[in-house]
Amino acid sequence: MNHGFDILRYRAALNQYREGFLMTYRAEIESFDAADKLFPRWLSMAPPLPAAKGRDPITPAPFLLLMQRQARNAFEALTECQSARAWAALRPFVEAPLILGKWLDDPQNAVVWLSRNSGKSARKDYQDVYSGDALKPQNLQGGDAIRLVLARLGDDFLQTQARFYTRPVTFAPGGPRGAPDGADDPADLRAHLYAALHLLWFVLRSTGRMLAPAAGNRPELKVDLERVEREFAAPVMALARENETHKNVLTQLGLWPHELLQAPRHG
Repeated sequence: MNHGFDILRYRAALNQYREGFLMTYRAEIESFDAADKLFPRWLSMAPPLPAAKGRDPITPAPFLLLMQRQARNAFEALTECQSARAWAALRPFVEAPLILGKWLDDPQNAVVWLSRNSGKSARKDYQDVYSGDALKPQNLQGGDAIRLVLARLGDDFLQTQARFYTRPVTFAPGGPRGAPDGADDPADLRAHLYAALHLLWFVLRSTGRMLAPAAGNRPELKVDLERVEREFAAPVMALARENETHKNVLTQLGLWPHELLQAPRHG
């Protein structure tokens, strides 16, 4: 009789993936760590948001802490070759600055958000402010692109994760394909890793710009997204050229610029 625990074997496989990741992706780990270090700096300087009439000011600190936690959870999942888990974890990270932007547009939107479960009328008010095209803050540069990523994460990773349904399904002899632990193959992992890293920096740049005016436009809130793009341009362009699906992941989820990935070959 086999007395081993399958869950322990699964965890051992994840540990093995993590060790391999640590040996392979040093520059990518350094990039994530640099982004992660922004959160405590921003927490120390982020001022309270404008208050609605008769309400106390609301600090953005809880949203920044939520963003850091979810970004860390997502990156941990990527180190274990589990991109589907990573994108599900990133959804609150993507949504938080959209909500903050709505509050900066109109402090009354914070009251609508906090009161959303107080009755049928309150729920309708919430849906009018935070659903669909309404969730496009004027104060958040790049907000349209971020909102589209939020919608894609809901459709592709929180409802039906099409890639993981279709990959093991086969009508050919030999049974299902794919790793039993749901791990990404190396090329898939690279595409999702660079997509998630770019999205992380893209959202942080937009968030920093949004918070900067109230914080006195301090330089600590400036994010050099172009530097990140230059650093990883070569592997990202190679992935995009080799596989259209990976190109879509990079541009539609990661918000990599189309013009960069379409750069002509040299040599």
